[in-house]
Amino acid sequence: MTSVKTDTQGRQPEAHLKAFLQGRTVAAQTLGCKTNYYETQAILARLSALGCREVPFDQPADIYLINTCTVTGEAGRKSGQMVRQARRRHAEAVIVALGCQVASGAKLEAADLLIGTRGKSQVAEKLAAYFANRQPSAFSPDHDDPLDRYQTYEELGSWGRQEETRAVLKIQDGCNNFCSYCAIPLARGRSCSRSETAVLAEARHLAAAGFQELVLTGIHICSYGLDLGLDETALPRLLLKLADIPGVKRLRLGSVEPYSVTPAFAEVLAGVPKLCPHVHLSLQSGCSRTLRRMNRKYDARAYEASAARLAQALPGLNLTTDIIVGFPGETEADHQESLAFCRQIGFGKIHVFRYSARAGTRAAAFPDQVNPAIAAVRSRDFQALSQALWLRRAAGRVGQTEEVLLEQQLMPHEWQGYTRCYEFTTVRLPDGQTGQTGQIMPVCLTGYNKQVLQALPRA
Repeated sequence: MTSVKTDTQGRQPEAHLKAFLQGRTVAAQTLGCKTNYYETQAILARLSALGCREVPFDQPADIYLINTCTVTGEAGRKSGQMVRQARRRHAEAVIVALGCQVASGAKLEAADLLIGTRGKSQVAEKLAAYFANRQPSAFSPDHDDPLDRYQTYEELGSWGRQEETRAVLKIQDGCNNFCSYCAIPLARGRSCSRSETAVLAEARHLAAAGFQELVLTGIHICSYGLDLGLDETALPRLLLKLADIPGVKRLRLGSVEPYSVTPAFAEVLAGVPKLCPHVHLSLQSGCSRTLRRMNRKYDARAYEASAARLAQALPGLNLTTDIIVGFPGETEADHQESLAFCRQIGFGKIHVFRYSARAGTRAAAFPDQVNPAIAAVRSRDFQALSQALWLRRAAGRVGQTEEVLLEQQLMPHEWQGYTRCYEFTTVRLPDGQTGQTGQIMPVCLTGYNKQVLQALPRA
């Protein structure tokens, strides 16, 4: 049999792939983070270029892609559920499960093809081989050593096809932190950065496609450049270069780690005027004792210092965070300390997660696992605090001017979108004025209701 030549990414010629893929329909479902979303969209863009046609996930298709998540037990459960659901509905389709849940070794027998967190650039090749041979794959690890410290970034290509008005731009993968509760380094491997050349090329492509806002994403974006020998200011310096691209009007960061926000980092960040004043600064607990057992590499006092640096660098900052409740050994006193700290910081929003033991992590073997009923009560405490903090911030925003990126038209004169501070906002247009998807509209904030700000166009 004649072998098919591949490029440096292991990709095969389009003509060979089209012979097996052209005319086929494909449906996709993404679970988890913006990084997963980016990867799914990149895969779909390539399949589309090879002649596939995308259809909704609940409709019949030849191929189903499920990009899975393993960050919590619930995310893993939903991932498996989606794979089984696709098989029940469409017995003859090719089911492709990919991502972190696959890399963790989960049993997903309903899938025909299993692709972990590496090899996503070759989904088309794997599908073509399947259609050629009609043989199901067996699970194999993403790479010989999932924690290979010499891991390199897997390039998915430059593309401008995205579903949202804000374009997601992946700059990094993997993580070196090894928090005691987190399985992501086990699934994604160590941190690796995308080349600056590739990042800037895709950003130009996205800007040319009409996207005015770019959202930088990755598993641990603050480690960008460190594996390439750059210093801690590599990420904000990349932002400076992205801000120079014609057509880019807003830049937004994904989740940031507190210990990465050094004085030098914040100083460079302050010089990026197109950077939106919203930062998701991951906390996990406001109790220093809990943070030590989580292996978070900072305490509450250091977090407070990082938050202050960001507030000084980005006037009007909307600071949001994540909290885990019910971590093994967390006492009621620890919980109350965490609540008090979050109240003091004054977050715009708190994303609350109940601790979920993940196989292979140190915390899964910790003693004093917290009763789920107690964790549920603590979760409600934080949800109530988050609501109260949001209302306090919203009340202070009334009367201020902002810019809203219009995303969805609700009625002829009513749109919804996000402010620079990442606040979901409804904009009511006067008779005779129109808007369009992707437009950045100056507004005056007039009120709020049910976690949504209200606004009128600015005269």
